[in-house]
Amino acid sequence: MKKHAKFRSVLAAFIICIIGFNFISISGDFFLNSFYILSVVTAVILTIKSINYTCPNCEKNQVIRSFLSYRMPKEKCYSCGSLIDEKDD
Repeated sequence: MKKHAKFRSVLAAFIICIIGFNFISISGDFFLNSFYILSVVTAVILTIKSINYTCPNCEKNQVIRSFLSYRMPKEKCYSCGSLIDEKDD
């Protein structure tokens, strides 16, 4: 699976966990809820992936543009246009 497809699948899993968590009533075992635990884990993974998603040629980040500006990664770099997913697997 290519790098941008992996990123999108983790993002989709995170959204599904958030939606599932909203349908469950909050009780005393809040932190033992599986949707809560999965949401926290996927949020950490998504944060690490978005920080480390850079172009191998120009070293520019492909997800985070600035503090409030983000974009979905693609196969080609936004800056130099080179393929990012050439040597992934």
